[in-house]
Amino acid sequence: MYALEKDISTPVARQLYDVLVQRMTSGHYPPGGKLDSVRSLRHEFKVSNTVVMQTLDLLEKDQLIVRLPAKGIFVSRKHAVPTKLLRVILVFPEPAISPEVLSLSDWYTDADIYRGMLDTGFLNNTSIHLEYFPETSDSLELSSQLQRLAGYDAAVFYGDQCRELRMLARSEVPVIAVIQWGRPAKNYGNELKVGFSDAETIQCLVDCLKQQDYRRCGCIIVPGVEDDIAFFGWRAAEYRRLGWEAGLPLSAAAFLELSLNASDAEERIMTFLQREKPDFIFFNGDKLELLYNALARLCMQPGKDLDFMYIGTTPICPMCSHVEPPFVDIGRRIITEIVKCCRDHRPVPVRRIMLHSRVVTGISTRFSK
Repeated sequence: MYALEKDISTPVARQLYDVLVQRMTSGHYPPGGKLDSVRSLRHEFKVSNTVVMQTLDLLEKDQLIVRLPAKGIFVSRKHAVPTKLLRVILVFPEPAISPEVLSLSDWYTDADIYRGMLDTGFLNNTSIHLEYFPETSDSLELSSQLQRLAGYDAAVFYGDQCRELRMLARSEVPVIAVIQWGRPAKNYGNELKVGFSDAETIQCLVDCLKQQDYRRCGCIIVPGVEDDIAFFGWRAAEYRRLGWEAGLPLSAAAFLELSLNASDAEERIMTFLQREKPDFIFFNGDKLELLYNALARLCMQPGKDLDFMYIGTTPICPMCSHVEPPFVDIGRRIITEIVKCCRDHRPVPVRRIMLHSRVVTGISTRFSK
């Protein structure tokens, strides 16, 4: 049985739709064959009668089923689900996924997006191939890369990486998709753009804090690598701006910026916490061990003596509350849209498809979900 997820942005009815379409594609429900009853689907997937009926409405709207009173629900013979395998290539911008090449947060980000693509690809008879394409402006190398894209139904790119290849790829690949990574990516023509907004992610954090009764909020900034300094600075400034607008108890003194390689990082965090006495900290970075070690040395307990959150994926610290960008959903939505374009011959959406971040609570905060 395929387990439906009820805590993600994709509606449960849409997830059930994908499962039933996959069963039609695989021949489990052949053209003209009868679907399971509403009661059977409700019990199998542990959903309400309303969800099942919404799913059937979607299938009927797409002319994939026919409802016959007193007889049941049947797969349409006229509009049977296409069985042609779709081939999608993910143009991966790094030679390997390893801590030496990608930071821990980016490792999990890429894995989550890829997992979402695989999940939906499996349900829609679509294979996902991941391959490394280095940045280049050399015409011979670009020609070679272009040949490697030939034969795919769609190519997925990350943000503004591999720009020249992206512009050339339209001559070989029917659908070009771009993962919108935080801030707006440049537009190179008729491309499918799916992603999230860094600003909306900060807003998600601030909206959550507005519902609490913190007396003093702060921020500790620890950039991961030198190239990220400007981004982490922007994120802290956006947190300050939106926090002030929302009336959060923030002060300029409650912001501590550290260098990743600072030998006295833990001591500076300890001094900062003792001086400012915040009851909430937005930890703007991935090196949470610095904060945990400082708290331990001060005999303070996360979620009791100090609340804190970070922005990123769950595996960075599973017990810590965080704002999670919708990476898995981005992968799922990209494949869903590619299938629509390739199989249903729908046009590529003109506007960016932006998905929402969510708050995941853990023991580092006292508030409930």
